[in-house]
Amino acid sequence: MGIRKAILGAGLIGALSGTAMADDDGYLGISQAESFAKVHQRSVTVDYNSWQREVLDYDGGVIVLFNSSCNETERAVNIDNNRNVVQLQIMDSYEGSMVNGDLLKFVAYNVCGDRNALKLFSGGIQVHMYLGGELIDSVTGGPTIEEKIPNSFRATSSWLESNLLGVPFVHSGNEMRVVYNGSPKATAKPFSTAPVQP
Repeated sequence: MGIRKAILGAGLIGALSGTAMADDDGYLGISQAESFAKVHQRSVTVDYNSWQREVLDYDGGVIVLFNSSCNETERAVNIDNNRNVVQLQIMDSYEGSMVNGDLLKFVAYNVCGDRNALKLFSGGIQVHMYLGGELIDSVTGGPTIEEKIPNSFRATSSWLESNLLGVPFVHSGNEMRVVYNGSPKATAKPFSTAPVQP
């Protein structure tokens, strides 16, 4: 079984992420405008001018969601909404977590009409992971339909845990960490290469 299938398998992820299981949290079925607003209310909202201070100068772990309040296609609206919902679930599960002695920080960047944003990411909907001001990994896109949100939540949980919280993803008896390398598809690397060790 490939790492992507293993990550999407509810049983294996459930065993790994027992403390991080999304339930009926009231986010499913909300509009993109609602999910966007909730993410930005609960995150540190940044722009290009505050990027250095809020992300690069922070010693702990940072999860940055690049989303948009002005998507131009229905598909982009759906993916953005679904990724927002996953981000809200992740915040519910991991707010208060410590990384390098600092609270895990959740950041949101509204890229709508911001040309400077393209100096920081390659466009589209993306989530970036930083540690001590260094980009560790990034994932592009999000669930294309609402039914894929639970699997995306589990995969994102394993990504966060295995890179920032020192909890390995166990695959075929091996301790691994989940890596995206800027793509929408997960791969695995030995956990011994994780930025944060238990």
